[in-house]
Amino acid sequence: MRWVIAQLAVIAIGMMVLVYQVLPSHPGMLGGAFFLVLGAMNVLFCKTTGRKLFAKSQSSRPFIANFWAHSGERGTQFLFLGIGIILAVAGCIFVVAE
Repeated sequence: MRWVIAQLAVIAIGMMVLVYQVLPSHPGMLGGAFFLVLGAMNVLFCKTTGRKLFAKSQSSRPFIANFWAHSGERGTQFLFLGIGIILAVAGCIFVVAE
């Protein structure tokens, strides 16, 4: 689970940098809505997507299978949930800044 939290921290930092760089140019309601919808879809389908990705990865090359085996199926689902929340928060920031 530590791997998942570390990955989410890196993704969150990257998204903060993106929001900081893009916010002064005002991406508009469409840009914020895009991130918001993308995040909502990720949150809604996190269990299904995580389960499918984990199952596919186990039949992949050993390096890929071992990478995803560190977090397990629940960790993979948690990763998709976290990414969805990060994207939704970024979308909300863009929408509110409009």
